[in-house]
Amino acid sequence: MAPGVGGSTPHSNCVSLRTHMVRALIFDFNGVLADDDPIHMEAFRRVAREEGLSFTDKEYLDKYLPLNDWDCFKTLFAERVRPLPPQKLEDLIRRKGVYYFQAIAEKTVLFDDATMAVKAAAARFWLAIASGARREEILHILKQGGIEKCFSAIVSAEDVRRGKPHPEPFSRAHEKLLAMEPSLTTAECVAIEDSVGGIRSAHEAGMRCLAIAHSYGPDRLRSANPEWVIGSIANFVSWMEKEVSK
Repeated sequence: MAPGVGGSTPHSNCVSLRTHMVRALIFDFNGVLADDDPIHMEAFRRVAREEGLSFTDKEYLDKYLPLNDWDCFKTLFAERVRPLPPQKLEDLIRRKGVYYFQAIAEKTVLFDDATMAVKAAAARFWLAIASGARREEILHILKQGGIEKCFSAIVSAEDVRRGKPHPEPFSRAHEKLLAMEPSLTTAECVAIEDSVGGIRSAHEAGMRCLAIAHSYGPDRLRSANPEWVIGSIANFVSWMEKEVSK
């Protein structure tokens, strides 16, 4: 949906962020808007155990958290030197999805301030999501929060051949936004991420990045040189008001 969603009307179709024009924000999903990284880890772990495999919490944070489901299982099986034919991979992902939805069925997993942040951003910018999550997971959670119409484009795991840290997810989100705003450049997009791999993905796609220290500490995120770091999504609106020149 175009900037100004929710009844508010921006002063213009773009704003200036420091010395650069910004016209779009592209959000990662898990760990940025949805507080569900631990749920994904446990669903992944449950399937891994059913296959006689295991990993530590540290391994998950270091290796698997930025990856989509396909790449998580491919990496796990490759490192354990286990064959993984395509049909088996699809079954693993299906089972992980069942466990994930069982865990979130009766609760809302959006961060407390995520809805407010999205609505404030949607009044000024084009919004998109570039995520390694599956589309049905993203839509389910956005609808729970009543913010699905704030986003003009959603890129999920099913939409790309190569997930983060490859730039394809953010590049695809930009391509989708171009259908509505043909003059939009990647330099006019800011990515919002929570992982080192995600920051690298955004930079490789030609975008600046705001890092949110939900999943990793600020120092670890700064190792990937994001343009900004904030402590949580609760700080997003104040960041936007401070950094954006009206």
